[in-house]
Amino acid sequence: MSSEWIQTTWGELASLEYGKGIRGYQEAVAPYRVYGTNGPVGWHTEPLCNGAGVVIGRKGAYRGVHFSPAPFYVIDTAFYLRPKVAIDIRWAYYQLLTVEINGMDSGSAIPSTSRDEFYKIPVVVPPIHEQAAIAELLVRLDDRITLLRETNATLEDIAQALFKSWFVDFDPVRAKLDGRAPEGMDEATAALFPDSFEDSELGEVPRGWHTGSIASLMRLHKGAVNPGNAPEEWFQHFSLPAYDDGQTPVLQKGVEIKSNKTSVPASAVLLSKLNPHIPRVWLPSSINANAVCSTEFLTFVPTQVSTTNFVYSLLNAPDFCSRLCQLVTGTSNSHQRVKPDSVLCLPQVVPSPECIRAYDALVEGLYARLKLNREASRQLASLRDTLLPRLISGQLRLPELTQQATSMIA
Repeated sequence: MSSEWIQTTWGELASLEYGKGIRGYQEAVAPYRVYGTNGPVGWHTEPLCNGAGVVIGRKGAYRGVHFSPAPFYVIDTAFYLRPKVAIDIRWAYYQLLTVEINGMDSGSAIPSTSRDEFYKIPVVVPPIHEQAAIAELLVRLDDRITLLRETNATLEDIAQALFKSWFVDFDPVRAKLDGRAPEGMDEATAALFPDSFEDSELGEVPRGWHTGSIASLMRLHKGAVNPGNAPEEWFQHFSLPAYDDGQTPVLQKGVEIKSNKTSVPASAVLLSKLNPHIPRVWLPSSINANAVCSTEFLTFVPTQVSTTNFVYSLLNAPDFCSRLCQLVTGTSNSHQRVKPDSVLCLPQVVPSPECIRAYDALVEGLYARLKLNREASRQLASLRDTLLPRLISGQLRLPELTQQATSMIA
């Protein structure tokens, strides 16, 4: 650490200011973000802080650190940081990410952040120009990760829009029925769709397609595995925490996996059966021979008339998600589940295999790009998490970064 870096405490650098309670922020349409203990919670017509700033959770079992790049409001479940001296507010945010905020309880019945404990936290402070350089590097990493995730959301939206047009709204069939060429579709693909409808127990469906159940398009894979029987082998472990943390499975030795799992075939799509109001559908990027998943996932594979991409799109479709939520058992929102058989029994319009294959060919490139972006995002997040504590502590100085590290951000 350079002699220019100063040893001090957070109490010397800044104060924690209380947020203020307001009403109606969750439904408001307004220009200023409202933050609570766990991040953005709504909007307000006026800011409490007139510039970029750091929000620190005050109440609750989990209290996060959040950054607002623009003027913002803070409700009374959180603090905001008010500098006493000149510091780069972005550097302050990244520095506080290395602090265990949830360990500073005030001793009240509800877990609460103690301001006195916060003010005692030691901190090493680089010169402000170095603060800015550290923050700039970390911001560039976070911006790149955000861009990749936003790109993936767009790719998902494109695939879902096409799925809805073809298999929910039946737009190509309606166009042909009206004597029009289906929009944005070549003649060969248009020829795969009928030009009329017929009645069914599910209502009007394209002529020649049939009605059945989800089981017509996918089946449940039930291969039980006990990784503990192979303690030294490496397993690719798909779990709910891994899904929520960037959809990247964890590599673990069998001895580290404590319970029975389900094997994951190469064509699998994973659907969480826990809390279906929080949709979790996983299209794995790659699957190795020892891939296993948590029993909280249902492992679906396509039938002969279907494809993996089609199954993934169907399970991600808003219409399916809505129907899935109607199958829950359990009274608590945190423990609602769906039964596998009830999913497979859901009624479903079954398109012709030719239309499914045509859809698969169109979205294959989108989903391939999505998987590459997900892997790039994972690598960048890993790089950020490795660099963050070293840069903040002064163990690693910016000139020491390798060309490989900086080129990953470009």
